[in-house]
Amino acid sequence: MNYNVTKRDGVIQPLDIAKIQNSVSWACEPFPKCSESDIEMAAHLHFYDGIPTTEIHQVVINATKSLISLRNTDYSSVAARLIMQGIYREVYGDNIPLPFKQSLANSKYRPELLTQFSPSEHTQLAEHIDYSRDFNFTHSGIEQLLDKYCIYADGRLTEAPQDMFMAIAMDAFYDYPTNRMQYIMDMYDALSTFQISLPTPMMRALRTPSTDYASCVLVEVGDSIDSWTAGSEAIIKHTTSGAGVGFGVSNVATIGDSVKNGAISHAGKIPLLKYLNASINAATQNGRRGSGTAFINFFDPEIMTILGIKSPRTEVNKRIQELSYGVKLNKLFFDRIRDNGVISLFSPRQHKQLCILLDSDDIDGFIELYEQLEQSNSYHSQIAAREFAEQFVTDVFEQSSHYLMFSDNVNTNTPYKEPITQSNICTEIMVSTKPVSALTPDSPDIGVCILSNVNQAAVHIDRLPHVTNLLVRMLNNVIPRQVHPTPQANAFVRDYAALGVGFSNHAYWLAANGWLYGNPTALRAHDEWMEHFQFGLLTASCNVAKEFGPAPMFDRTTYSDGIMPFHRCTQTGLVPSDHPSCEWKELFIDIKQYGLANTSLSSIPPSETSSVVGGQTASLDPIKKLITIKDSKTTTLVQLAPEAYRLADKYDIAYDRPINRDYLKHVAVTQAWIDQSISAVLHYNPELYPEDKIPMKEILSDWAFAHKFGVKAIYYVNTKAGDSDDEPITCAGGGCSV
Repeated sequence: MNYNVTKRDGVIQPLDIAKIQNSVSWACEPFPKCSESDIEMAAHLHFYDGIPTTEIHQVVINATKSLISLRNTDYSSVAARLIMQGIYREVYGDNIPLPFKQSLANSKYRPELLTQFSPSEHTQLAEHIDYSRDFNFTHSGIEQLLDKYCIYADGRLTEAPQDMFMAIAMDAFYDYPTNRMQYIMDMYDALSTFQISLPTPMMRALRTPSTDYASCVLVEVGDSIDSWTAGSEAIIKHTTSGAGVGFGVSNVATIGDSVKNGAISHAGKIPLLKYLNASINAATQNGRRGSGTAFINFFDPEIMTILGIKSPRTEVNKRIQELSYGVKLNKLFFDRIRDNGVISLFSPRQHKQLCILLDSDDIDGFIELYEQLEQSNSYHSQIAAREFAEQFVTDVFEQSSHYLMFSDNVNTNTPYKEPITQSNICTEIMVSTKPVSALTPDSPDIGVCILSNVNQAAVHIDRLPHVTNLLVRMLNNVIPRQVHPTPQANAFVRDYAALGVGFSNHAYWLAANGWLYGNPTALRAHDEWMEHFQFGLLTASCNVAKEFGPAPMFDRTTYSDGIMPFHRCTQTGLVPSDHPSCEWKELFIDIKQYGLANTSLSSIPPSETSSVVGGQTASLDPIKKLITIKDSKTTTLVQLAPEAYRLADKYDIAYDRPINRDYLKHVAVTQAWIDQSISAVLHYNPELYPEDKIPMKEILSDWAFAHKFGVKAIYYVNTKAGDSDDEPITCAGGGCSV
């Protein structure tokens, strides 16, 4: 059948099949296994008389995507090349890029990208751009880039990938006082070859006048009306600026506590949680609600109510459905379950010292005081530990938004001398915060997430010094520009400069080396990589301190006392405890003399967004399938594991076996080196158990295993549901997805 097409100006003319054939032929040229005729036939099925010319190219792309399979993964690259054709035509008006300086005139870009560089510098940067890298994307990678990162004006795309990467690099270093051109070119190379990735807010904002780089913040809400109102105001302001909010309420009085010298009784945390949840709702923009996670002690008298607050068994008018909840646990929790004991519940207002000890490294002191209070019948109430655990596990699996924070591990393996009382919405950021107050607006009380990632599979140990130096310098240069909506957050960035550099593509790194999770050789190799990773970050921060001075709060870290990561973390026994690879003694001497530019340097955030862009696996996590179908805002992504066909029998897939213990060994080895925490995710497949029921004993045993080996937190718990794909592991709301 002969079809007519409708052009942009409304003119009707016959469909020119030759144009489609030429486009498909060019896209397939590097991939002889891909059939041009199969693509054309699949596309032909979706043509109709009068089809707009603007739809034809997308029909061909969709037809190509429909042919992607494990047997022929090259169709993903063909689809990406077709997408890039459309990008070039939309942005450049041709198949050849415009002169780079002309691209920099984009009205959305920061003016300094034009004004702060000489003509010869613009020429040097333009000559450094490698446009062939535009054709290294998978189809899901380039579509994710278009969906999440690229700039549009009136619905029209205004930048192509390589220009975007160079503009980001220029913005990151345009005002750097030394060697800025080399840093810009190095930054461009690292971004465009997917050696590093930046958090979504930073990728969106860099190259533009915006300074909304923050992924998420941490707000501690204290036991006072002043802190409640200040906390609500902070939550509204930060949610409006696009940041997710982790907020601590663990020290707020419980229901029935005395108020105004006994004149009235306290209504407890539920009204406060509803108030703070309403603050997040009040900041909703363009239909997108912000994200919040509330942190509470396991011994709080309202803990059972809060655990069930999202449950379908709870009356609708009593639910707070939108929030996630983090429960702070320690060794005593697991001891009581093991011994079939009770959990005694204590008011935070009446027993402040118990809360202080929970948020410390003095676990023996906590247990001693806890037992003394029990003996004196000072508890609010008691509940059987196993009953507590049963509801906790049930709600974790029903809602997948109840997270675990092991407070003793958190406050033992940390560079901070001050207590850590909460985390962020994804449990990887753990910095010292204090109750926010309107009375102390210039105090650094609101923690800020400052993230980035290294591609473990693309950055060898020998390359780590270069890449870690690049990231530490870039982040230290960029973060002072941030103007946060609260002075407490601005003060935190100024005084603490706490970074959370992490890594991604661990599952591919394992598969490429022929290792499964838990393999002793893999654990030793990962331990060595982690040592060099953290050593590189610390070395870079020390060098920045030599040039620009240390972080103002450096003396509030154990680094100022010469305590290195392997000093503060109890050895897991999973790998040999010797550390011969790096020159730690020399670094220790330098840090004692010059300090560090940052109070912390590392964490492992979710990396779902950037891992797709770079064709990587997310964070530390095992893959769920070799090929996965995901819906984005604008399209459907057919996502392939890296080298899915070649490594099909090498990947350790999350739901193929009970993988959690072996996975947690990698989390533990990682945690032994890094400063903050990890968005650790557990996976369960009911099909692997009798009657398709996951034993509660195994789940609790996994939690206890994680605690024993120094893991600080458990983020999501995912369960395979039939043949469907479960939710991607990403930040709640996408806030700190790197």
